[in-house]
Amino acid sequence: MNKCERVYAALESKPVDRVPLSLWRHFHKQDQTPAGLASATLAFYHKYDFDLIKLTPSDFYAVEDWGAPISYSKDDDQPPRLKKPVVKAPEDWRHLSTLSPTEGNYGATLEAVKLVTDQLGRDDAPLLMTVFSPMTLAYQLAGDTLLEHLKTHSTDVQIGLATIAETTSRFALAALEVGADGIFFTSQFSRSDLLTEKMCLDFVVRYDLIALERIKGQPVPLVLHLHGDHIYFETSNQYPAHAVSWHNHAAGLTLEEALPLTNKTLMTGLDPDLLEHGRPEEIIAQARVAMKTAEQRLILAPTCIVTPATPLENLDAVIQIDRSTGHPMGDFPSNPC
Repeated sequence: MNKCERVYAALESKPVDRVPLSLWRHFHKQDQTPAGLASATLAFYHKYDFDLIKLTPSDFYAVEDWGAPISYSKDDDQPPRLKKPVVKAPEDWRHLSTLSPTEGNYGATLEAVKLVTDQLGRDDAPLLMTVFSPMTLAYQLAGDTLLEHLKTHSTDVQIGLATIAETTSRFALAALEVGADGIFFTSQFSRSDLLTEKMCLDFVVRYDLIALERIKGQPVPLVLHLHGDHIYFETSNQYPAHAVSWHNHAAGLTLEEALPLTNKTLMTGLDPDLLEHGRPEEIIAQARVAMKTAEQRLILAPTCIVTPATPLENLDAVIQIDRSTGHPMGDFPSNPC
C-alpha cells in the first residue's frame, strides 16, 4: 500500500498493511514566511517518512488579519504570543468583518499549502491543513473576556462567532482548492471545565458545523481534534469527521474507553510529554499498547504538538516501531489522493 491508500483505508476502518503514523510540530522561527514553513514541514516529513503530513502554522495565523498584534519568536523554542486582545467590549464582536481567505496572512498561509503540495508526488503522504474552530479563534481574539461575554452578552458573541465561522469555512475550502488533501480541525472548548454541555452545543458545536459546511460534502479526510482535559468526547459524533484526535493520556478518556463511544477512526496514542522526557523503550511500549487496543481503527499520532525539545532518538524510536498488522489487505482506491 502507498501512504494515501494506507491512510484512507484506516479512516474507513478497513484493513491496512501497517498502522499509519503521523508526527507534527511547530517551527516557530521558520513559520513566519510561507517558504520557511513549507521548507521546514517538508524537511521534517522527509526525515521521518511518516504516512500523513499535518501543516502546522503559527498558533495565531488565523487572527492576525483581524488586527491581532503578534510578537513572533526569534528561535524555534519559544512560541509567538499575542500582545493584546482585539475584542474587549461586547460590541466589538459585532464589528468583526468576514475576511477573504486569499488575502493577508490567510493568503500567505495558502501559499505555504501550495508550496508543500507542489513538491509532493503520487506516493507521498496526504497533507492535512490545520484549521481552528470559531470558539478557539474567538478566545485568541478576546482571551478570558470571551468567557465573561458568553455569560453576560451571549448575543454579541454569537454574532462574532457567525462571522468567524463564515471566514473559517471559506478558508478551509480555499485550502483544499490550492492542494491540501484534508483538514485537521482543532476545537479547544468542548470541555466541561470551561462550558456546560448546553453551552458547548450552543457555542462550540453549532458554529463548528457552520465552519465545516463548505467541506463536509467533499471526499476528503477531516480529522477533529478535541483539545484539553475533561472533553465532551461524544460531541465528536455530531461532526462530519472521519477521525477524532484527543489527549487520550490526560483527558480522562482512554483509547479503550473511547472505542465504543464512536465509530470514527482514532488518531492519537503518543503522549508528547513522554516523547520529550521518556526513554525510547517507554515510547515504544506506549505505541504498542495503542496499536493493540485500536489496531484497525487507529492512526498512531501525538495527542498534541510534539515539542521542539523532543530528543531525536525518541522520534527515531517511533519511526522504527513495527506497525505491521498481519491483516490481509482489502480493496483500495488506486490513487485516493
